[in-house]
Order: sequence, then C-alpha cells, then structure tokens
Amino acid sequence: MSRRNEVLEALRAANGDAVSGEDLAHRLGISRVAVGKHVSALREAGYVVDAVPGRGYALTGVPDEPLPAEVRHHLRTSIWQHLEGGGVTGSTNADAAALARSGAPHGTAVLAARQTAGRGRLGRSWESPAGGVYVSGLLRPSLPPAGLTGLPLAVAVGVAGELSRLGVEAGVKWPNDLRLGEGKLAGVLLEISAEADRTAWVIVGVGLNVSRAGSAVEGATYLEDAAEGVGRARAAAAVLDGIAEGYRLLTEEGFGAIRSRFEARDVLARSAVRVRDVEGRVLVDGRAVGIDEDGRLLVESSGALVPVASGDVTLRGEGEG
Repeated sequence: MSRRNEVLEALRAANGDAVSGEDLAHRLGISRVAVGKHVSALREAGYVVDAVPGRGYALTGVPDEPLPAEVRHHLRTSIWQHLEGGGVTGSTNADAAALARSGAPHGTAVLAARQTAGRGRLGRSWESPAGGVYVSGLLRPSLPPAGLTGLPLAVAVGVAGELSRLGVEAGVKWPNDLRLGEGKLAGVLLEISAEADRTAWVIVGVGLNVSRAGSAVEGATYLEDAAEGVGRARAAAAVLDGIAEGYRLLTEEGFGAIRSRFEARDVLARSAVRVRDVEGRVLVDGRAVGIDEDGRLLVESSGALVPVASGDVTLRGEGEG
C-alpha cells in the first residue's frame, strides 16, 4: 500500500473524526510535511478532507469514482491484489495488456471512469461516457486456450450474480452481454495471448452502465434504473468480484456449473433470433433453445438444431431491415 493510501485509510478509520497531522506522521513514519502533501493529493483526487483547527484532518467525503482505494474497500474476493487507474484512459484492455506484457502478475486490474478509445467485440468501438465503470482484469490461467472458450459467458454469469447482491437482476444474452429490461447493461471483451497449448495471459474487460451522469447511449440501460444509491466504486467492485467468480466457476467447477446459471438468466430462451457473422451475412434464422456443453448457442431451424460458435444475435424484428 502506498503512503498516500495509508494516509487515506487512517483518515477513513477515524469515521469522520479529526486526526492530527502529528499523529499521522508518527504512525506512518513520515514527516508532517509529507502528510500535508498526501492530503493535498487526496483532495485533488476528489476526496473531501477538512482541516479542523487545533485537531487535524477529517475525511468527510469520498468521490463517486472507481478509484483503486475506493474499489478495494468494497471487494469481497482476494484475487485482485494490484489495482491501477481510476480516471480517464484510452482503453483499460489496452492498459492491462501492456501491463501483462511487462510481467504484471495474475490478479492485476485496471479501472477507469471513462474511456476515449474503448473497444467492443469484433473490433468495434465501445461508447464509454462518464457515468459508467470500465474494468479490465489480468489473469494468468494454467488452462490451454481451448479450455477458456467458455470464459466470456462465465464472466457474464458471474457479474450478473454479483449485481444480484446490489438488488439488480440482469439477464445474460449469449455470448457475453448483460441486459436489463430491453437494453444493454454491460458487455464483456476478452483478449488472449497464447500458444497452441499454453496461455500466457487473458485480459477480461467489462464495461458497465451505472448512471446517466454523462450522456445516455442509445439502446443502453443503467444500474440506477434498478437500484438507487449504488456508487461507481461499489459497482466496479461488483464487476471485479463477478469476473473472479466466473473464472472460479470455469477453472474449478467446469462449464456445467456455468451452463446451469446461464439458463436461469438466458434472455434469448425460446425467442425467434437471427444470427449474423462479422461481415453481416445471415448464418441462421430460428428459435434459440439454450447452449450446448461447449457454450455454443443452439438455434432450432427447419427442424434441426444448429450450433453457433460465434456471431451477432438479434431478436427477429429487432434491428432488422
């Protein structure tokens, strides 16, 4: 933990009471001047630290931002030992991949309040306005690449489960989206560096719409639509805990555990769908009837079950010309 975070945690532990700069300096083994500099930096980051005459400093407000110190305060799982970022960046996935290439350990995560160059599936851009949280976790699994095909769906299921703890019951749309009502609540994007039988690292990126504090995105729904008062730090922690749970399910319990949880949240079940490939060509029209043991979408079409390994799925009549 950095000295700045140690100052923050000491102020937080006081529960709004003032703590003298001298006491902080003595406890942390630094000078009072250094304490003052750390307090100034915390204020610049959005923390409200009051100077109480004759008594010291009191923490009276924290920013509604996915800052590492605030997110860590809400985490339930222990996998995430290294948190970075918290402000504005180009892409959390790109940042996490750079950290992975430089040797960052399993359990490193990058956080952002906004992205300027976010990415979605199939190379598309991802709108990342203020009001959302954008999280990318670095994992170094012992599984070969073939063993990770179910990870996007596992993460979506895991995040949906964690959002339930916040009072939000999201559905999962194959292969990797979370839906709330008729709109998209969150999306999952994986990037993998691997050889044929060895995975070097996996970046799991999740963008979650929390509030309309920025500008509303067409077709999106927001956490605030279903749960009031969930701050972005708490939402980001739920995402990280969800990634951890999805990863645990896949690596410890296998895809069967994921499949059963997915079926309980499957928003496409028994719906008429159209699946297109990356070029926009129609792969299959039919009725979605779940997924198989490999995580492929099963579409009932012309009396046959057609397994779909990848593609864009729309409800028939939704976005169709």
